Amino acid sequence: MCSNAGLLAFARTATHLAVTDTIDDALAGQQNPNLTHTVGSTMTSLALALILGGDDVSDIDLLDPLVSTGLITQVPSDSTIHRRHQELADLGDQVRTPLAAAMKTIRTRAWNKLGPRNPAARATVDNPLVIDIDATEITAHSNKELASATWKKHFGFHPLCAFIDLNDDHGGEVLAIKLRTGKAGANTVADHLDVLDTALDVLPDHADGQPWGRRLLIRSDAGGGTKGLIEHIESLGHGYLMGFRGSDAIGIIASTTGEEAKSHILRPDGTPATLVTGFIADITGRIQTWAPQRPPKIGINLDNYPAGMRVIMKAEHPASGAQLTITDVDGRRVRLFVTNLPGQPQRLDRAYSRRGRCEQRIKNLKDLGLAKLPHHGFGMNQAWIISVMLAHNLIVYTGLIDSTAAGHGHEHRWWGWEPKTIRARIVSIAAVITRHARRLILRVDRAAPWQSLLRAVLGHQQHRAPS
Repeated sequence: MCSNAGLLAFARTATHLAVTDTIDDALAGQQNPNLTHTVGSTMTSLALALILGGDDVSDIDLLDPLVSTGLITQVPSDSTIHRRHQELADLGDQVRTPLAAAMKTIRTRAWNKLGPRNPAARATVDNPLVIDIDATEITAHSNKELASATWKKHFGFHPLCAFIDLNDDHGGEVLAIKLRTGKAGANTVADHLDVLDTALDVLPDHADGQPWGRRLLIRSDAGGGTKGLIEHIESLGHGYLMGFRGSDAIGIIASTTGEEAKSHILRPDGTPATLVTGFIADITGRIQTWAPQRPPKIGINLDNYPAGMRVIMKAEHPASGAQLTITDVDGRRVRLFVTNLPGQPQRLDRAYSRRGRCEQRIKNLKDLGLAKLPHHGFGMNQAWIISVMLAHNLIVYTGLIDSTAAGHGHEHRWWGWEPKTIRARIVSIAAVITRHARRLILRVDRAAPWQSLLRAVLGHQQHRAPS
């Protein structure tokens, strides 16, 4: 009998994508070739332990039942994981490029298994692939290296993350996480450039072999709406949707915008709301004609930004319980975002509003080990985050590949579940392990409510197994 036999579904994905070998091949020049537990095997084993619910290096022992029954091979000890993390921390930037190359290879391999659903083949100028950039906080309960007070008056770290937004069902993949001290700014240009460049390094090439261009869209809140990041994205030829900060004069523009310039806000179902509820307007022209000497200053000089940048204003009543701010006008919250995309303002607003979905990715990452950094050393905690990202993406890849089976699992759409739900319904299922004719046979507990789903996932994986 093996508890948590459902983890095999994600272990098989790691095997089919050759995660361990790909990482080790990329790091061939940076690690001892005679190691039993290489960086690749250590990171993969730890990622599986995190999917199982672990949040510390010692939780690698959670894999012992699967090892004893032969479902997975031997796993490293917690002291071995400490050594691998220390080695990666000591190497620092020397392993950044090879690790990025490895992750790009793994992601390309996973996407190629999706056939016509390959994100690199589906992306177009009208339907671009979206990269979201957002920051979060990690609380530290002890004095770890570079932990400090955050802008929210907490203590810990302020990492910056980049995600691919796939769709409502499949969520998104994590591309990069830059661990930063707690006092790091939300709009630090250098950090945003670093995270974006890392994200682009691990992004597969477009299926047609041509540069991504405007088929790639970079999206962020106002923390990313800086001149430096916007200019960098423009120089790369990509599209952008960025939150933007303006002065109090934006309120004057909001209160004096004519009815003919206002567009209806689209509800989630696509129907337009009334202008009494709120409105959206392209105020680029108003800003361009705003007299420089006219008080108050608007705080935006479009001549300092790339040509073609549009400024979109959204004014709506804040959510119930939300506090009004000094820039609110007539009880409406006024927000700005900028873009280099064509199209109607309300359509652009819907695309920008989907940025909130990356909050769910951050929540999932914290459920997979990001919420608790186990080491004292800053570099070792950055190494830990590699396995956190791998755990998150193994779940996404398993769901993406499984969803390509005709009709299979679509009644449950399990790939949209949160990690804790996947853990409770799939991973926790036990099984009896038998062997016959040199084959390992898994007899899933038929009393488990979701056993039929696990059997279907494993059957699909067996059918698609590489020869």
